Amino acid sequence: MLMGDTRISNFRAKLWTVIFSFFIGMFFVFISVPLSAEGLAAAQKTKIVTDRIGRTVKVPVDPQRIACFFGPSYEKVFLLGSADKVAVMSIKQPPWSQKLNPALKTMPIMLSYSDPDVEKILSMGIDLVFYWQFSQQIEKMSAAGIPVVCSMSGDKKPKTIDEFVRGYKDEIRFYGKVLGEKAKKIADAYCAYYDERIKRILAVTSRIPETKRPKVYFITGRNIFGTQGRYSQGHWLVEMAGGTFVSKDMDGYSVDASMEQVIAWNPDVIFACGFTSADTIAADPRWQVIKAVKEKQVYTCPEGVFPWDHGSSEVFLFAMWLAKTLHPDKFHNLDLEGEVKSYYARFYHYTLSTEDARRILKHMPPAGF
Repeated sequence: MLMGDTRISNFRAKLWTVIFSFFIGMFFVFISVPLSAEGLAAAQKTKIVTDRIGRTVKVPVDPQRIACFFGPSYEKVFLLGSADKVAVMSIKQPPWSQKLNPALKTMPIMLSYSDPDVEKILSMGIDLVFYWQFSQQIEKMSAAGIPVVCSMSGDKKPKTIDEFVRGYKDEIRFYGKVLGEKAKKIADAYCAYYDERIKRILAVTSRIPETKRPKVYFITGRNIFGTQGRYSQGHWLVEMAGGTFVSKDMDGYSVDASMEQVIAWNPDVIFACGFTSADTIAADPRWQVIKAVKEKQVYTCPEGVFPWDHGSSEVFLFAMWLAKTLHPDKFHNLDLEGEVKSYYARFYHYTLSTEDARRILKHMPPAGF
């Protein structure tokens, strides 16, 4: 009887060990699988934010899996110390962005971001989406329980330089508010840093009379005639830098000029941004009659972690570069290479060499990239 009782006891002990191990194993399997958006929302604390197109959205207090489907959004998340939470994006990031964050080389790209694959987004456990101002797509994702916020409104165009400066800081602070307390503190520090440098530029350029301001043609589209119109980013950056924006009377943010129009404007300086380089302009025989081309005043815009002309957080560096390019005599003491190195060290936590800074200013990728 004693031997039988012992065998029964051993059997029961082994059975309970197996059952216990099974449930422990299932627990770890469960927590290792990405949660759906609804599951994450239920598991996390949430807060209510008002995005920059006026929508009230419930978002996680501390988002863990972020989709950057708005063009410049990854760079803002990176700036604010949350790049490790980005799980998918809509565009491949520039070379310097990949240099600073090698994880981007294998980052999933959702090319159909303009028609978001809701099932795929849910399967990836995305708990926050930064998106464009596309109402139907926003509704589609929101209906599936995916928190979506817009960081910029295309309907609100700044009518003055002050509004432009304030609006950009508001955008950075919005990202900070959404991403959490750590990001909020970085956003505040960034805005103070940005303010100081913009004020330094305006202290000089605000005194330049209209007659001393070079006429600037600002290319930012997919071809040499793609530019920007009234109240656009290009408009205010060129004005801040002490230039006259030749297309400021054109309605619309992104607009198309023509060869005849450019000849009529006859700009003193041309900035080639977007998908165009200075070499493209210089090699085109149609442009040889333009003053900027004849006097070799055609420049390719810099590119760092994100293109400087496209809503980058390096926009204040762009304003400094534009000002020194337009008025080298007034900004001869401005050390652009030093400014780039200082910013990258403080906010990107990356030490650039002087050669690295020069490559960024010349729109060149990292050496050997």
